Amino acid sequence: MKRIQLLLLASAILVAGGTLLLRRAAAAGEEVDIIVNKANTIDDLSLADAKKVFMGDKSTWPSGKRVTILMLAPGHPERGIVLRQIYKMSEEDLSQYFVQAAFAGKVSAHPKDVASGAQMKQAVGANPGAIGYVKKEDVDDTVKVVLKVQ
Repeated sequence: MKRIQLLLLASAILVAGGTLLLRRAAAAGEEVDIIVNKANTIDDLSLADAKKVFMGDKSTWPSGKRVTILMLAPGHPERGIVLRQIYKMSEEDLSQYFVQAAFAGKVSAHPKDVASGAQMKQAVGANPGAIGYVKKEDVDDTVKVVLKVQ
């Protein structure tokens, strides 16, 4: 019984810590840049188009390449900004959405989580169909910025 209480307490602390990080990023007005592979023919995306891509409503790029959605793992402040500004969903709502969308055949795959901004840039740079995001200061010439959100 005591072990279960400790696990519940630890879970609550992790959730609270993640929420604090997300609030801190939102309060700071941190800019997150939506990035694609440099070979992608898209030069910019509107917020509405970015939402269609991230939600799986648009599954291919104009070049015919299949879209691969990449997300930083839960707890990253940048993920919170993308959830708020693009998805307009909570973490729980996002999970539920992709389970239902996959069941309905609307999407073929959930977004893939990556562990860090460096891994995000590497994955986007290696996949011509990928879309992801990083902090503004993490952008370099290995990827192309198509939208800026705060």
